[in-house]
Amino acid sequence: MKKRYLVSHILQDLNEKMVFIGGARQVGKTSLARYIAENYFRSYDYLNWDSRDDRKNIIQSKFKGDAGIILFDEIHKYKDWKNYLKGQFDKHKADFNILVTGSARLDVCRRGGDSLMGRYYYYRLHPFSLAEFLEMENEIVPFKEIIFAKSGAEIREALAIILKFGGFPEPMLKQSEAGLRRWHNQRVERLVREDIRDLENIRELSLLQVLVDTLPDKVGSLLSLNSLREDLSIAHKTVSSWMEILERFYYHFRIYPFHNKKNKVSEKRTQTVSVGLV
Repeated sequence: MKKRYLVSHILQDLNEKMVFIGGARQVGKTSLARYIAENYFRSYDYLNWDSRDDRKNIIQSKFKGDAGIILFDEIHKYKDWKNYLKGQFDKHKADFNILVTGSARLDVCRRGGDSLMGRYYYYRLHPFSLAEFLEMENEIVPFKEIIFAKSGAEIREALAIILKFGGFPEPMLKQSEAGLRRWHNQRVERLVREDIRDLENIRELSLLQVLVDTLPDKVGSLLSLNSLREDLSIAHKTVSSWMEILERFYYHFRIYPFHNKKNKVSEKRTQTVSVGLV
């Protein structure tokens, strides 16, 4: 496992509060948490809510006695998870550190109340950048010359890998075209059929799947919600809502153009955006 860019920041914040790690599905959140626990703590306890035995230990608050850090994975699926973590942190903050990981739903769920306010720091883990893949410190200073510590050939080779296989750890490290297609199909299927279905009230999941399959062709180009509405034969309000949902679940991001709201014409043009898939 390569050292991720958030390690030093998370270690520093763990001394004060709980740390939550969110981000896109399969971006490496659990691997990052395990890396921190295995390399910077003498002992740790990993508890996954999806495991029956771990779920029982979580509810009964049974942890390893010598654990310096407790890793809670997917605990946001527990109905009363916020009050549970609040109680554990208030009672045991002098005994062990708490690191929480979860899918995009963790970011969505944590906004639903403030019972944990002041008790945690939240980080969003992104896919590998070129500098992180090359294990280089990003020391870029605005308006200053960019100096690369690696050779030009090494940088071009690494950039070609990221452009072809993306920055998600599994396909990037395996570098298999067949594996990339299988990984992408499974990831998108689970995103729509599991994550979004569980949290959002969407009746036409099949049409949402069509939208998901359509968006990659829009990457880097101007995007018209009205055009998507016509293609899917749905209301403008519906396609706008679906785009916001997909963005909340890290499927894509929109890049809005710079503009100056001097008149109604320029304001209207801001409805055109660019889309990039993650």
